[in-house]
Amino acid sequence: MEKALTLKEVADLLGVSYSTVYAHKEKLGFFQVGNQWRVWPDMLRERSLADRQEEAHPRTRSVQPPDRKNRYPDFRTLEHERAVKALDERLARKPKGRSAK
Repeated sequence: MEKALTLKEVADLLGVSYSTVYAHKEKLGFFQVGNQWRVWPDMLRERSLADRQEEAHPRTRSVQPPDRKNRYPDFRTLEHERAVKALDERLARKPKGRSAK
């Protein structure tokens, strides 16, 4: 069974700051145990998969004026994809069989 991750562990896995993870803790699926926040690795994977599916099939379209085209990539999406990929790679490298104490 996998160990629930702390805010700091998720920040290290994703390569972002602790405060960024803390600000998005509910969206990432964190739950509170006493005064500590935890998240299951599977929950992070599910949330990232749901986010990717939502991006692929959005419920609403953004409407832009016809004379303006979106010339620049959405760097937030690119950064999110990198973070998801990094999390998947790091979780795959994590040694299995360690029991939580």
